[in-house]
Amino acid sequence: MSKLYNLKKAAWYSVENLTTIIFGLFTVIIVARIFGPENLGKLSMIQAISAVAMFMVVLGLDHIVVRDLAKNPEHYGYISTVLTMQMIGSLLHGGVVLLCLYLISDGALDVTLLIICLAVFLTTYFSRATVFKLYFQAINDPKKIAYSALISRLCALLYLCIAVYFEFQYEFVVFFIPLQAFLQFVILLFHFTKSTKHKFVFGFDAKLAKKLLVEALPLIGSSILFPLFMQADILLISMLMTEKDVGIYSAAGRLITQFVFIGHIITMTFYLSLSNKKTNNEEDKDQFVQGLVALLFSMAFVIALFCCVFADQIIALLYGDKFLGAGDVLAILAWKWVFIFPAALYSRILILDGLGKYEFIKSFVVAGLSLSLNYLLIPQFGLIGAAYVSLLSYFIADFLIYSAFKKTRGMFYTGSRAVGYFFFNPLLNFKSISYTVGCR
Repeated sequence: MSKLYNLKKAAWYSVENLTTIIFGLFTVIIVARIFGPENLGKLSMIQAISAVAMFMVVLGLDHIVVRDLAKNPEHYGYISTVLTMQMIGSLLHGGVVLLCLYLISDGALDVTLLIICLAVFLTTYFSRATVFKLYFQAINDPKKIAYSALISRLCALLYLCIAVYFEFQYEFVVFFIPLQAFLQFVILLFHFTKSTKHKFVFGFDAKLAKKLLVEALPLIGSSILFPLFMQADILLISMLMTEKDVGIYSAAGRLITQFVFIGHIITMTFYLSLSNKKTNNEEDKDQFVQGLVALLFSMAFVIALFCCVFADQIIALLYGDKFLGAGDVLAILAWKWVFIFPAALYSRILILDGLGKYEFIKSFVVAGLSLSLNYLLIPQFGLIGAAYVSLLSYFIADFLIYSAFKKTRGMFYTGSRAVGYFFFNPLLNFKSISYTVGCR
């Protein structure tokens, strides 16, 4: 693949992901400024519960689906089977979220919480219980994804502006989130039906479903545990502190989440090249991966440093005085990017190499550590304690843990070399990145 081809693909992936960042930042700023940290805390609490139960919807299939459809994009029975599995899973997900919310609120479920819960459920279904976005990722056609993202988010922003202007109640204002997910779902479905060479027939292959679930079991286990350490801070702050504290912490955390997509942009841009080199066992596959890790780490470090230095100013500019204290949290959480960006690549390498079980192992170890440390440190150190625990959890889960296993130790060494190149040999770091970017 030529450098120009890679740049074009990167540009289209960037459109989808940059609109995600802009949409997420703009909407959370509006909601936070108008409705304050308490209401933002309610939404964040329900979204955290939903994230923990997300495994029922995703079923650990995302990377597997992209891998399989990249090999055979016209396997429509495969697509239909996955879609059916995730439809069933989303219904179970909704029931679990309601039950957990009932328990956390001590049975004090009011109408506002139930309506927000419905909004979060619909968002989860239309954004995650679909294979259509994965289909276009697999065939490396980010243009369709970009169009759907741009149109759906513009429509959702229009709804949000109307809702704010006419002073809708908070629980109805947040429906801009499922509206965006629904519109993108519909647009991708439309493009999918146009792009299929044969008539798409909806069906379900039980043998295929069983085969996929067996392969995905380690990833399902990981997707059960991984959100626990991702959301442990929000969940325990919800239980041990106030809704205002949840809102202040999540205001900083949401900024981190918005820019996670940069790692996915870069990884997906080079995914087909990576897959081909791995499949064909090409001699330069390790050199290609090294440059890609160096690129991911370099970008993450620069962004994290800027965000850490100007954390207070960023919070004041975006959220205002109501969120005093979120800057201290942001200055700590920003460094998670140096682990999260390369993790987008590491997860896909594990799938390509048939090492998905290690996703479960690392999540099992870190989930327990995160929950325990949060439970001990939040009462003592409040939001700052939660931030440091979150950073430590990502350091272990997305870097250090790979050193513990023989089959994953190569990724640890690759990441370590990238760090070494960046700080001690910038010229070699640049050459490594240049090779990957220009690789054919």
